[in-house]
Amino acid sequence: MSHKYTPRSFLCIPLLLLLGACSPQAPDSAMAPVTSEAANQNAAQQAIATPAPAPVICSSCGIVRSITAVSQQGTGTGVGAVLGALAGGVAGNQIGGGSGKKIATVAGVIGGAVVGNKVEQNRNAVSYYEVVIDMESGGQQVFTLADAAGISSGSAVRVQGSNISLR
Repeated sequence: MSHKYTPRSFLCIPLLLLLGACSPQAPDSAMAPVTSEAANQNAAQQAIATPAPAPVICSSCGIVRSITAVSQQGTGTGVGAVLGALAGGVAGNQIGGGSGKKIATVAGVIGGAVVGNKVEQNRNAVSYYEVVIDMESGGQQVFTLADAAGISSGSAVRVQGSNISLR
């Protein structure tokens, strides 16, 4: 049996190849069954792509940035100086005699006035704490507290009016 090739048979082969190339083909991944591992990878990729929900911001919450102890010197009203001068004059008058007694009395009055004024200023002095808080909602708030016990730099706090409490 002999095969005879004609020009028509040579045209059929390229025609068949062209028709085969035009047929729709599914990609290999579409034909493969979905395994649980592949499903897990898909879920993991979607979870990574999904942004986390924004954190809830507490508008009355913050972190203590700094605590500064402040001592404000009191003012003298003059009462301390007058009382000190009287006490110093009485004490100076007890020393010496004659003109020495007069000099001791004047020195007692002056010294007593200076010491009495200083005692009054110290007695009227005010000490407080200045607390700076970085608020979660942005910005800073500064509070003046008589006592900062229990609060330290870095403490998480809640602000309620003019009061600060630990969270």
